[in-house]
Amino acid sequence: MARNPLLSRLPRFHRGAFALCLVTVLLTMMLADQPIAEQLVLHPGEVLKGRGLWQPVTANFLFPEGRVAMVVGTILVQWFLAGALEGHWGTRKYLTLVIGCGVAGHAASVVLALFVPAVAAVPVAGATAMDLAAVVAFGAFMGARPLAVGGVLPLSGRTLAIIIAVLSIVSPLARGAPWPVVVPLLVSMLVALLVVTQPWRRVRKSGKVRGRGRKKQAAHLRVIRPDDELLN
Repeated sequence: MARNPLLSRLPRFHRGAFALCLVTVLLTMMLADQPIAEQLVLHPGEVLKGRGLWQPVTANFLFPEGRVAMVVGTILVQWFLAGALEGHWGTRKYLTLVIGCGVAGHAASVVLALFVPAVAAVPVAGATAMDLAAVVAFGAFMGARPLAVGGVLPLSGRTLAIIIAVLSIVSPLARGAPWPVVVPLLVSMLVALLVVTQPWRRVRKSGKVRGRGRKKQAAHLRVIRPDDELLN
């Protein structure tokens, strides 16, 4: 039986990303319009009062009523972009990254609510924070390597990630959503970028050669004086 050439080009849906999608889709379908959803969605003001302390975690896996269609975006990101990350890092590291960034983003809303009353009054939820963490990590991981989007539009991985990230921030604001809804998204992307790129490592490497590097140099170079200025 001949194989459909279109299906042969589809990326593999890795198990960690698939499990994340499955949990999000099932919880959204079953609970989004139920009273219990109010206990799972993040209400920053309530968390500050000591109620619903689990919400920065549970809010990542449930799109509230009226935003159920957003699960399509989660499926697309986790299927088409997350595979490269999970295949390279492994399931545990990938899930730790995206879930950790999502929790950090929602926790940031709670912290910001301490200083900005407007944030405390706006409920937030959905897997978009985790999705955007995956998008930013994908962009940093792929860099300038070219992609063929739909086999037609050539883009680099970094460019595609920037486009998705910008649209994800601008779209809710353009629809009239209050600005606090994008706080978890922005923080999640920032944390993902810092974790993947680790700029502090580059700062350390730009200093003096230490440890093994010095021993390797000693095998090839004859050092006249142990003077830092001469070495430099």
